[in-house]
Amino acid sequence: MMDDQNGPVEASNDERGAEELVRFGISMPASLVRELDVWRRKHGYGSRSEAVRDLVRDMLIAGEWDISDPDAEMVGVVTIVYRHTTRELSEHLTQMQHHHHDVAQAALHVHLNSDNCLEAIVLRGKQSEVVHLAQHLISARGVLHGKFIPTTTGEEVS
Repeated sequence: MMDDQNGPVEASNDERGAEELVRFGISMPASLVRELDVWRRKHGYGSRSEAVRDLVRDMLIAGEWDISDPDAEMVGVVTIVYRHTTRELSEHLTQMQHHHHDVAQAALHVHLNSDNCLEAIVLRGKQSEVVHLAQHLISARGVLHGKFIPTTTGEEVS
C-alpha cells in the first residue's frame, strides 16, 4: 500500500477489529525522540505509537475549533474557581447557566475549602454560543480563575 506523500505503508488489522491500522515511518532528530519518550513515560503511554496517536488526535480536535462556521456543533468544558462569599456571584453564575440552558448541559460543584468553590460546566451547542457562554462565565466579576477546554463530540474521531 502507498500513502499520498511518503511512499509505502504497511497495513494491519487492529486487534479490536475496529479499523485498519497503517504502519509508517517518521523521521525526527534523536533529541526529539528522547523528549517524546520522556513525555510518553511521564504520561503513562506504553508506546510511541499510542502517544503519537493521541497527540495527532489532540491537534485535529483543536483544528475543529478553527473552523469558521459559528453554527457548527461543538462541546467543551469550562472550569471556574471562585469565592462563594463574593456577593451574588453564585447566583449570577447559576442564572447565566439557566439563561443558556440549551448550551449549559451539566455542572459539577466542588467545595475546595471553606472559602473557594470549583465548578466544571459542560457546554454543548453552536460554536458561537458555546464560546460566548464560556467567555461570560470566565469573565464574571469575582471569578478567581477560569479556563475553557474545547473538545469534540467524538463523531469524527478515529
